[in-house]
Amino acid sequence: MDRVMFVELGMGVDLHGQDVTKAAVRAVRNAIERNSMPGMRALVDGDTDRMRVHVRLAVPADADRLDVEVVRAVFPYGRVTVEVGPGGMLAPSGIHLADKGDSSEMMYIVNAAVEVGL
Repeated sequence: MDRVMFVELGMGVDLHGQDVTKAAVRAVRNAIERNSMPGMRALVDGDTDRMRVHVRLAVPADADRLDVEVVRAVFPYGRVTVEVGPGGMLAPSGIHLADKGDSSEMMYIVNAAVEVGL
């Protein structure tokens, strides 16, 4: 990405089920859901494929189970790259609910940094 126009941060949690992809999707949505970039279309001359989106995810566990394509699908436009690194947090939810798919009482907390530019 030559020019970063927008950076936003988000956090996502999967309280039950220990699904790192669900937490990552929530983190990315949290980062972008209250933003609008109407000027971006003009900057790319209407060709949204020219827009670059780089997502950095800090995941606490199970990075090998993260479905990057599901995260990428959150973005309706642009060429999306996803970088995964260590971080986030595992924290106890205080309860283990087998009927919710829990394998433990741990919550998965993922942090996201989303960069948009050209």
